[in-house]
Amino acid sequence: MQKRDSLLIIAGRREYPRLMLEAAKSSGVRNIEVIAFKHETNPRGLNLADKVHWLHLGALDELISCIESTNIQNVILVGQISPSNLFSLRLDATAKSMIEGLPIKNAHTIFTALINKIESIGVHIIPSHSYMDKYIPLPGVISARAPLIHEESDSGLGIRYLRHQGIFDVGQSVIVKSGYIVAVEAMEGTDKTILRGGKLGGNGTVVVKVPRLEHDFRFDVPVVGPTTIKNMARVGATCLVIEAGSTLIFNRSKTVKLADKANICIYATESLN
Repeated sequence: MQKRDSLLIIAGRREYPRLMLEAAKSSGVRNIEVIAFKHETNPRGLNLADKVHWLHLGALDELISCIESTNIQNVILVGQISPSNLFSLRLDATAKSMIEGLPIKNAHTIFTALINKIESIGVHIIPSHSYMDKYIPLPGVISARAPLIHEESDSGLGIRYLRHQGIFDVGQSVIVKSGYIVAVEAMEGTDKTILRGGKLGGNGTVVVKVPRLEHDFRFDVPVVGPTTIKNMARVGATCLVIEAGSTLIFNRSKTVKLADKANICIYATESLN
């Protein structure tokens, strides 16, 4: 019999696994087990877990066997996997076969195939922002100041672009300046995209980070936090636009304090999905 009052977290990098553990425990989940990956997951963030299983990233057979052994029905994927690992992993035969069978190979198709493989054994992958309500903003201005007219215009362009480029799987962020798309997030991630876009566009760039149309929140949820604002301040970016209801703000009080100090606007637009 599967344990329905339990949660199995498949944990990637950074602080998301720790925050998920805290949030799920606070929500009343009685038993939480974690599958962590050697050289990827931070062990210091897993103290609240009832049990931790350490695996090698890329060993799909080992992953499936471990999931089955827990008898936990609800599974959640949180935390980043380094994008470069998609090309440098030492994959087992099952993982190689799964990836080689994909007509298009990118993060979206690979993780979708992985989820389908996991769910084929009878478990359920729940959205990555489950239990995280306190980190999800409502629509409106989050910082001290609202967006200026030109920032609203630039953010609108960024949102329209991100909504319709999803089939190419090139990231969730775009940098806009004076009606021009300056930089688009690719494999390097949001932080490096901000730095690259700020260097190209100069002061006054707008950062837009929103999910694609029909975004799959089972393996990917937009996240911003203090580091986002620090990088924006470093290059003179002045406005961050995210989507309410679908973006997580980690360490919100510090994030807003940093934004206000740098006169950066943070605005959560209405959900368009």
